[in-house]
Amino acid sequence: MAGPQFPHRRDGLNHAVVLGGYLALTLALTFPLALQFARAIPGDSFDGWQNYWNLWWVRVALLDQHSLPYFTNLLYHPTGVSLLFHTLNPFNGLLSLPVQLSAGLLVAYNSIVLFSFVLAGYGAYLLARQVLGRQANTIPAFAAGVIYTFAPVHVAHLLGHMQVISLEWIPFFALYLLRLRTAVENASPNRDAAHQAAMAVLFLAMVALCDWYFVLYCLIFSVLVLLWSAWWRWRARRGLRSSFVRGAPAVAAQPGGGAGGWLRQVSAFAIVWVCWALLMAPLLVPMIREARHSRYMVPDPAQSRIFSADLLAFVIPQEFHPLWGRWARTLAASFPATVSEHQVFTGFAVVFLAGFAFWASRRTGPWRTKLGPWPLTALCFSVLALGPVLHVAGRADLLPGGGEVPLPYGWLSRIVPFLDITRSLSRFDVMVMLSFAILAAIGMQLLIRRSRRPVWIGVALCGLIVFEFLPAPYPMSPPDTPDWYRTLAADPRGGAVLNLPMNWDRPGYLLYQTVHRRPLAVAYISREDPRTLVERAPVLQNFRHLGSDVIDLDLAAQGEQVLGDLGIRWVVLDRYKMPGGTERAYNEATARQIFADRTPAYQDERLTVYEVLPAAAQAPYLVLGAGWSAFDPAEHTRALNGSATLIAQAPQAGEVTIRVGLATGSPPLDLPLAGDQYVMQLHLQPGANPVTLHAVQPDSRVVVTSLTVAPR
Repeated sequence: MAGPQFPHRRDGLNHAVVLGGYLALTLALTFPLALQFARAIPGDSFDGWQNYWNLWWVRVALLDQHSLPYFTNLLYHPTGVSLLFHTLNPFNGLLSLPVQLSAGLLVAYNSIVLFSFVLAGYGAYLLARQVLGRQANTIPAFAAGVIYTFAPVHVAHLLGHMQVISLEWIPFFALYLLRLRTAVENASPNRDAAHQAAMAVLFLAMVALCDWYFVLYCLIFSVLVLLWSAWWRWRARRGLRSSFVRGAPAVAAQPGGGAGGWLRQVSAFAIVWVCWALLMAPLLVPMIREARHSRYMVPDPAQSRIFSADLLAFVIPQEFHPLWGRWARTLAASFPATVSEHQVFTGFAVVFLAGFAFWASRRTGPWRTKLGPWPLTALCFSVLALGPVLHVAGRADLLPGGGEVPLPYGWLSRIVPFLDITRSLSRFDVMVMLSFAILAAIGMQLLIRRSRRPVWIGVALCGLIVFEFLPAPYPMSPPDTPDWYRTLAADPRGGAVLNLPMNWDRPGYLLYQTVHRRPLAVAYISREDPRTLVERAPVLQNFRHLGSDVIDLDLAAQGEQVLGDLGIRWVVLDRYKMPGGTERAYNEATARQIFADRTPAYQDERLTVYEVLPAAAQAPYLVLGAGWSAFDPAEHTRALNGSATLIAQAPQAGEVTIRVGLATGSPPLDLPLAGDQYVMQLHLQPGANPVTLHAVQPDSRVVVTSLTVAPR
């Protein structure tokens, strides 16, 4: 396949018109974004604020702290937290820097939205032009971009997943990977092949700086292209042999034919990936090291089932559509995942055009080659999007007796390293839509060639696709930052903020931090890191679980001391985020207990703010170290396997007694037993004192019900 050639004038104007067309459609299909460009972001007021914070943090890290943005000291104070497995999409942070500095974060966020949609369409357009050839009509290639960038899977993730909407570099990578294959196939000069390889590496790096999921998709795509190429070579050689048997004229062999040509393709693709790995090594090495020693980035396997595509979702229409959106949402009500994760509608017009490409290619010889690897990629990525087991209408128990239909992802996740880190498998549909976009462009090109009015047919088909995918009016989310945070921004005193409620993570607190700029004791990142203090320190544990953990602590006597030791100065209760019930009752009662009914530092109809003051009397307390299981709220226990550490935090040197209570029937600890508790006598130094608990039987699972420390 020859790469697209761009003459200076006429073709340059054509590309400008194409870009303008995608911009106009983006503004129309994201309406009313254009009217609220500096006042709100598109989305459902949830994950969008996390990505809003991402843009802000990249700027703070690079320009204020002069550091790389992959670790932040502004979240999970005082430990800070790694952002290696967080959906940081630093490319967008870098790209938005000039806009942030000149027009603010809201405009920067929305500018990234426009950039991603327009460039995604343009990249698919260029890819389709290459597949269709230089003499192809512009409209089918333009339609490919429309299908890819306005596909429901893309539009649905505009609700807040900026890393997912930043899929613009995938078609550019595919474009140069296919051009590299062509250069190797045709034995082109080494300079040409090197150029294509370098561009593929560049765009693959840009893919990685937007979303690591997409890197996996590009890797799978590379393998599928090689498999298709091997199959096509085998088929061509078989056809050549058949022509000799029948006495037909021999078909000329391709310049790069034979097994050697295919091996050169494998080598060229391998070089691309090796060069990319070397380029990204400063990120890949610490990520691999972290993944080898920790498991926090691996989601619960149940999540991969929840966030898989339902088979029916491929044919349930756009749920944001102004005419049939409500009806479509009713049909999709049985799907367990959120709308952004389950919406994978392919489009009836798109399927028709792709089907026409299949039908026509059987009758038109040269076009059979133009289908290329796209049918294979559409099929494989569709199967991967379905997840580990088949779901139909929300049900997986499809076989007699309630059995499930296993799918390839289930065993692939067990044998392919790091594949189990993926969670939202329905996002494989991004590649399904790219494949269908190219196939539909082929079908439209064939259809136009048969028509007496090709322009009108092409425009009508594009209009039909746009109408079928129409999501307007798109939901918008203005920032809801309370005024008190602006007052806090002007306060010269240091200290961290503890936002309540915190029984689950809320991205709105990240939005507020972009205003007040204080460290947060609790935050919301893509993969919760157990090394932070949220699950390990008393008081934080209480607010997290809406009740006590295994550490016994007198909140009235020591709650403010613990908060002060954690560097927390402001505790903010937000009634809008806990409208009632146990959540609100517990948070308000516990705050009153800690602050002894002290008058709040600030209060209005929404917020109550307490200021943490130095504790008059201080005593030792415990913090969980490494080796503990997650808290079991039903049994009110934690477990250790063989051993686990405690941190005895002491305000001054002294003698203490640590008592450990175990569940009935639990294996014993290697400690003296006093009554029904195990006892440890220690001399503590001021500060943190690590203590290790050991089971009598190595590797046995010891279930702990209580941990206390008291001076002797």
